[in-house]
Amino acid sequence: MAAREIETPKYEIVGELEQFDETDQVMARGELAPDGELWRRYYGEHPEREGQGRHWAKLPRMGTGGHSLDTSIVGSRIWLLKNLGREEFVEGVPASRRSVLDPKRATVKLKGIARNLGAALVRTGPLNPAWVYSRVGRSREGCQNYGTSINLSHQHAVVVAIPLGRAMIAAAPHAPAMVEVWSAYVRLASIAGVLAQYIRSLGYSARAHNAGNYQAAMVPIAVDAGIGEVGRNGIIITEEYGNAIKIAAVTTDMPLAYDRPVDIGVDEFCADCTICAVNCPVGAIPQGGKSVIRGVRKFKLNESACYSYCRYAGTDCGICLSVCPWTRPRTFPHNLVLRGVERYSLVRKLAIKADTLLGRKQKIVYPDWFEGQPGEWKGAKTWEEFNLL
Repeated sequence: MAAREIETPKYEIVGELEQFDETDQVMARGELAPDGELWRRYYGEHPEREGQGRHWAKLPRMGTGGHSLDTSIVGSRIWLLKNLGREEFVEGVPASRRSVLDPKRATVKLKGIARNLGAALVRTGPLNPAWVYSRVGRSREGCQNYGTSINLSHQHAVVVAIPLGRAMIAAAPHAPAMVEVWSAYVRLASIAGVLAQYIRSLGYSARAHNAGNYQAAMVPIAVDAGIGEVGRNGIIITEEYGNAIKIAAVTTDMPLAYDRPVDIGVDEFCADCTICAVNCPVGAIPQGGKSVIRGVRKFKLNESACYSYCRYAGTDCGICLSVCPWTRPRTFPHNLVLRGVERYSLVRKLAIKADTLLGRKQKIVYPDWFEGQPGEWKGAKTWEEFNLL
């Protein structure tokens, strides 16, 4: 049974939508060199946050958790992603001669190209200007300049997604989970880059948005295109892969035929389910109701708590991905339950109860090409114990 398509996304807009300033993003702040020029610029505007920034500066860098030979696996992927995020890769000058394509045909071609490159899911939708960042917050050599205003006039988006290997993600927050995440980012950057260049070759403007160089928030764009719904942990959940996926996007002025948003029952499920919140080692995921954030009512993740734990652990964590009931393997019994979860409130409640009672434990298995072993990893246990706030 396919996900039910709906006319408008299920998130609730309350008041006027506000753009997000990427300089406020926790990873952007965590990348600032202490007392450097950008540090002084940001914390000059937000002196109340400088203490937290200095605390982060004392913690391990992300990607350093695990055996040194294994952390280099992550480092090599981050190196490639930084290069794939350079401006000449994500953006360029369109061909002088514009090809004329029917929007439906153009969409078919782009989806075919994306799948040929390895995308598991491809959907198209509008680019809401509210999802575009107001300013650049993550600046690297060859990429956008920190603090500059973003002027992205595209109206359309192509969203691509690839699943994460469940065996690797089950190791969260150990090193294999982070390797899997950054491997996905590299593949997505390649897919989005090729799609953007193809569109430009047809005479249209296009920009690839990957983890090395974003100008917009990926999750709401993906929701608008019908990839899935947003879960309690703030990550998109798909019918096919749960929230064990990563996404990238291409924005363009080339007219496209849109897919519709979908209703797979995630919003109702997450309203009753707190498994990810209970398993979060630092309580970064709310166990209560939603809040209004920049004009949208949603579950509010404590990004600072989440990022602090990732820095302490030296990984991307990913525990919430591995314990989410939606990320279970798509066996026949699971698919039957999934069909009921999408349709009936009683089935949702029973499924959550059963998953909680079973007390599924993470089976942490390192691949044989890793040096470290699960017992050697010494990560944080609780938020209170390490007082990382």
